[in-house]
Amino acid sequence: MILSNYTFLFENDGEYYAFNALSKAFLEIDSPSYDLLLAKQKTRAEITDEELDKELFDELKKRLFLCTSHQDEFLTYKAMIMNVRQQSSSMHLTIAPTMDCCFSCFYCFERDNKTKSYITTEIMDAIIKNIERRENLQNLHLTWFGGEPLMAIDKMQEFYRKFRPVFKGKFSSNIITTAHHIDERAIDILKEIEVKSMQITIDGMEQTHNSIKFTEGCSNAFRRVLSNIDLLVEKYPELGIVVRVNTTKSNSAEYIELHNLIGKRYKGKVSMSPGLVMNRTNDPSVTNLFDREDFSRFSLDLWQKHRIVSSWLMYQNSPHSECAIRNRNALSVDPEGNVYQCWENIGNKKRTIGRLDSEGNLTNINQTELNRNLYGADPIATPKCIKCSYLPLCGGGCPIQRIQNEFEGTKNDICSSYKNHIKDWLLTYLELKKIGIMREKK
Repeated sequence: MILSNYTFLFENDGEYYAFNALSKAFLEIDSPSYDLLLAKQKTRAEITDEELDKELFDELKKRLFLCTSHQDEFLTYKAMIMNVRQQSSSMHLTIAPTMDCCFSCFYCFERDNKTKSYITTEIMDAIIKNIERRENLQNLHLTWFGGEPLMAIDKMQEFYRKFRPVFKGKFSSNIITTAHHIDERAIDILKEIEVKSMQITIDGMEQTHNSIKFTEGCSNAFRRVLSNIDLLVEKYPELGIVVRVNTTKSNSAEYIELHNLIGKRYKGKVSMSPGLVMNRTNDPSVTNLFDREDFSRFSLDLWQKHRIVSSWLMYQNSPHSECAIRNRNALSVDPEGNVYQCWENIGNKKRTIGRLDSEGNLTNINQTELNRNLYGADPIATPKCIKCSYLPLCGGGCPIQRIQNEFEGTKNDICSSYKNHIKDWLLTYLELKKIGIMREKK
């Protein structure tokens, strides 16, 4: 057998480790075994059970550190991904009940696609009929998106009351919002429509946030969102709240300050995550945005320098998956009934894959766009990605960015933030595990 292409070996302070990106297994091994594996990795030589302790050899084989060929282990990964793509029992549905929004954030990928349109009863009925046609559907996750979805809270309630009696499978729901429109009535409706988690976008501390998010009739958007989070925590304590801080080079230092503020104010009831702001507006005046290396370093420094844990440091032990747009059960619907596969394309009519008719059928199909989403720029058909040891960790990166690179000539960096930092990431995980902050899932 040979050492897996997805195996990473490293040493730290006299301790020796092996990590496999395909199985997500992470082992501490003895020094002689480490030296042997490292030598075999460099020469791509065969490894026999006579060269290693039998118990270790069997464990390495079981945990996929050893394989018969790199081609076969890639096919193992490919089979996992193809199963995810072809499954029809689960659906990720995104609905934008309106494209309206009271803000005009510079980084918003919908900035040029905003309208004051609101979803109609007819479009709701079409969505529900489309769901009913999916005979194998057992699980449905609904994301409320926008625009600002809370500007259409009554429409959200109307849809739920129509949809929920019809769908008998497992249901879950979340919302992505600025939280600007939260009040007690909105909270009551969110409870009714089974929204269990909420992502709230904040752009930094008070001055920075207010310089980006400003609107008529509100003198201080930052204080308002904190006040609204206060209300959410009080009235809906079961709601999982994540504050996503849109992070750039300009406001990265404020993430630490905001983290401390949120931590003291909510005492663990609200979590936080840095969000990489990318320039998707084709506006050359937009600068100070992170590249992959900047963001990797920033995420690691949060812990190493400030003892702040971010979602980017979480141990990757979940089943292999990729962006839902590679699956036909991923739909994003705008207020007019136009259908997209990625929510970041909502409102951009060039990216629609079709439109729902009154019976829930997808009509006016844009076959070119659909084919690109499902099959274009496929990492499991790209030689560079097939050979990459990080492939099971990143899944090839964002499909939309890959498609832009291949068909539109853009130069998005699609590689994993773990690339070139795998040792740093794993050592950070070990430290967090040792002090009880993080545990490897079984």
